[in-house]
Amino acid sequence: MSEELAKQLSSYKAQLQQVEVALSTDPENEDLQKLQKDLQEVIDLTKDLLASQPSDSTTTTTGPETFPFRHNWKTGDKCLAVWSNDGQ
Repeated sequence: MSEELAKQLSSYKAQLQQVEVALSTDPENEDLQKLQKDLQEVIDLTKDLLASQPSDSTTTTTGPETFPFRHNWKTGDKCLAVWSNDGQ
């Protein structure tokens, strides 16, 4: 997913450059000013999202160190679980 976000970030930056070029010829254009502000916000949010994601090389663990409590189930024990057919 981070690779996809990096591609989107690059695209947003290219769009921002185009808007800035257009603003240089028409600096009073309110639509372009709003678009510039919105694109900058999207770029900042995308950067934050990329920074918050673990890198692709990071492996995730689901062993006992991730889930310290382990229940020893016995026949007849009751539990609540999501059933895939109804999602409840």
